[in-house]
Amino acid sequence: MAQIESMATALPPHVVPQSVARAAYSLLFARTPGASRLKDLFDHSGVERRHFSFPPTYYLSGKSFDRRNDDWVEKGLELSEKAARACLERAGVEPGQIDHLILATTTGLATPSLDALLVPRLGLRPGVRRWPLFGLGCAGGAGALVRADEVLRGHPDQRALVISVELCGQNFTPKATDPVDAVGGALFGDGSAAVLVAGEGAGAPGPRVAATGSVLFEDSKHIMGWRFTSDGMRLVLSKEVTALVRKKFRPVAEEFLAANQLGLGDITHWILHPGGRAIIEAYEGALGLADGALSWARSSLAKVGNLSSASVLFVLEDVLQGASLKEGDRAFLAAPGPGFGVEMMVLAW
Repeated sequence: MAQIESMATALPPHVVPQSVARAAYSLLFARTPGASRLKDLFDHSGVERRHFSFPPTYYLSGKSFDRRNDDWVEKGLELSEKAARACLERAGVEPGQIDHLILATTTGLATPSLDALLVPRLGLRPGVRRWPLFGLGCAGGAGALVRADEVLRGHPDQRALVISVELCGQNFTPKATDPVDAVGGALFGDGSAAVLVAGEGAGAPGPRVAATGSVLFEDSKHIMGWRFTSDGMRLVLSKEVTALVRKKFRPVAEEFLAANQLGLGDITHWILHPGGRAIIEAYEGALGLADGALSWARSSLAKVGNLSSASVLFVLEDVLQGASLKEGDRAFLAAPGPGFGVEMMVLAW
């Protein structure tokens, strides 16, 4: 089975404390009914600060969607390249040794896609197989890892470079004064993660992918997504999402694990997408986890916010660098996203 050979993350330079974001939204929503509840929304989100590609004045200036999307391409490439180069350097792998490039994103549009634009920037071979993934949303990082494993099972001597890049700030507009827009403004940030996945024959170190799975729930397309407008992409986020996670996540996880001769008690580390404080609490309640089991997810949310598809990979890096890992450990990695669905993986040491 495939193995995680190395990984790295990258963040843009502009750090915005939650108090600054809250003040900006308070001004923007001053005449909106229910504006007084904004303080609680920002203060109870679980986010302490976030990183953005531009200073706050950029987002408040009302730039057009085409300008914001052009900037998404430029800055998204920079962040992706930074994360990818650091990932390859850590593994001691040359760009020419990469056989597959899988790039997940959902916060901007580009044709040619970002992966095509990255090939010459990174010095990858012209014959590298490209797999652009758009629309998986917060599940995209986990989904890209799942696809990498599936590809490498058929090509055990090859390597795949997985990149997730999200510039959530590029979808902010001063015209977005719906309560759902405020939720997005309290949670999302910018960032990129790169993971080098090696086939079994490559002899790479690191945890191996023991199992993968994907589930798409019926009658749930309204739960999460984008609404495409003349002023850009606007967040769709139903109030049902927390209840859905609380109700559906455990049965899905148990069925997936049982199909691979595992149970919840066999999992040592939980690497779950930190969608927000309420989502983390929904995981805990659904799975009956002990205090501290999701400390990595909580810490990532506080430090960088919700990075959509990249978030679960940031949590993965924190676990790989900071957790006490030993032979026999297993990690359950999962992220829900638009569809509504869940992408899942078990990693084994």
